[in-house]
Amino acid sequence: MNSTEVNSLLEQLGLTEYESKTLSTLFKLGEAEAPGISRQAQVPKTRVYDVLNKLVEKNLVIEIRGRPKKYRGIEANKALDNLIEAKQAELKQLHERAVEMRDSLTVSAAAKEQSGETVMRVKDRHDFERILAQEIMKAKNSLVGFAEATDKEHVLREAIEKARQRNVNVKILNSFSTDWLKKAAHEARQIEHGLNAFIIDGKKVVLALSDFKREKPEYHFTIFNQHKPIANALQHYFDKQWQLAKK
Repeated sequence: MNSTEVNSLLEQLGLTEYESKTLSTLFKLGEAEAPGISRQAQVPKTRVYDVLNKLVEKNLVIEIRGRPKKYRGIEANKALDNLIEAKQAELKQLHERAVEMRDSLTVSAAAKEQSGETVMRVKDRHDFERILAQEIMKAKNSLVGFAEATDKEHVLREAIEKARQRNVNVKILNSFSTDWLKKAAHEARQIEHGLNAFIIDGKKVVLALSDFKREKPEYHFTIFNQHKPIANALQHYFDKQWQLAKK
C-alpha cells in the first residue's frame, strides 16, 4: 500500500489530512524530530507541532522529551486498531442519537396528524407507492386494501410484509395474480374491482383518484384521516367483493 492509500485510509478513520500525513510518515521513520517530520510529511513547519500534539493526545504518537525533542509513532497495527475502535464508538453514538431523533420525529409526525382530507398530486406514479407505504407503516391493527399491484411493486410489498410482522391483520383484494400477496399478507384474493384504495385501522383511507396504470403527466390521490364514514363504506364494498373473489 502506497503513501496516498495509507493517508486516505487514515482520513477515513477520522484523522485530518495533516494528521494522516504525519502519522504515516512516522510509520516509515519510526522516530524523528519535528523539522524532519515536517519535511517528509510535507506538513508546514508552522503546523507540525500542533499536529504532533494532537496525535499524542490521541495516543497515536509518543513524545520523547530531550534536546532535541523527538516523536515516535506507536505500532501501525495498534494505531489502526485504536482508530477503528474510536470510529466504531463514534458510529455507535451516532446510531443512538439517530434512533432517539427518529422516535422523536415519529411522535411529532403522529401528533400533527389531524382529521380531514388531504389531496396530493405527484409526477411519478411510484411516489404514490412510497407515500402509501409510509401510511401502511403507521397501521397498528388492520389493513384492508383494494390493490392493482403486480410483483414489481417492491416498496408496497415490503410495507405489507412489515405490517404483517407487526401483527397487523392484512387482507388484500388484488386485480391481478395474488401469489406473491398471499405470502406477504394474511389473506389475499383476486378480483377486478377498479379501485386503488386502502383502509388503515378502520378509520384512515388512502384513495387513488387517477388511473395509475396509464402514463400521465401527474397523478392524484387523497388521504382521509380519521374518516370512519368513508372507511365504513369502503369496508362494506370490500366485504361484498371478498365473497365474490377468487381464492
